[in-house]
Amino acid sequence: MDREGRAVIGTLTPAVRRLVVANAVVFLAQLLIPTFVAAFGLYPPAVLSLQVWRLFTYMFLHGGLFHLLLNMFVLAMFGSHLERLWGSRRFLRYYLLCGVGAGFFTLLPLPAFFDANHIGASGAVYGLLLAFGLLFPETRIYLYFLFPIKAGHLVVVLGFISLASSLSATQDGVSHIAHLGGLVAGYFLLRRDGQLPAKFRLGRYWAETKHRWRIRRARARFDRYDRDHRRPPSDTIH
Repeated sequence: MDREGRAVIGTLTPAVRRLVVANAVVFLAQLLIPTFVAAFGLYPPAVLSLQVWRLFTYMFLHGGLFHLLLNMFVLAMFGSHLERLWGSRRFLRYYLLCGVGAGFFTLLPLPAFFDANHIGASGAVYGLLLAFGLLFPETRIYLYFLFPIKAGHLVVVLGFISLASSLSATQDGVSHIAHLGGLVAGYFLLRRDGQLPAKFRLGRYWAETKHRWRIRRARARFDRYDRDHRRPPSDTIH
């Protein structure tokens, strides 16, 4: 996808290709070394014991072949467009920082997530989805290849699901808190880099919302004053 939102067809971009290969190699290592996940997964108590490398390594681990293929598919589909837009270095930095930022959210004292070993690139991938949805909000994405939805609307849905699931803290084996962390990290990274469209900046959004509320309140007051002080028409003598 270029800056005007037009689709760009081509092979995997360099950084995306390296990430896919790295994830595949690490997955093979998981299959060959039984203790690999325990040593490099994101276990919050271990991170707080200064095993900080887990905040980085966990995003290259996966819980199974389907988990790996799903994340790599989304990475290839959206990551390649963003890398063409930003360049390899900037894209790779954004991807990795989203993953690390998502990892920090798992350190929150939520019972369903704090005492779990988090693995997967989903936090970083959610950051990519956020960037794509905010930069190309009108682009249509087909969920399950069947249901069309605008990219901007998809980001809202994903954010709501991640927030609701994190607050409910269900032990369903999914790291919803990391998904939410990837979205939040991606938002602030886009804002810092000046990539966030003005209409999605929270400060401007709240300022415009407050301004509209004040206008509606002033209009309501004027209408009420006009209604209360309106004089009935006087009788006319013919």
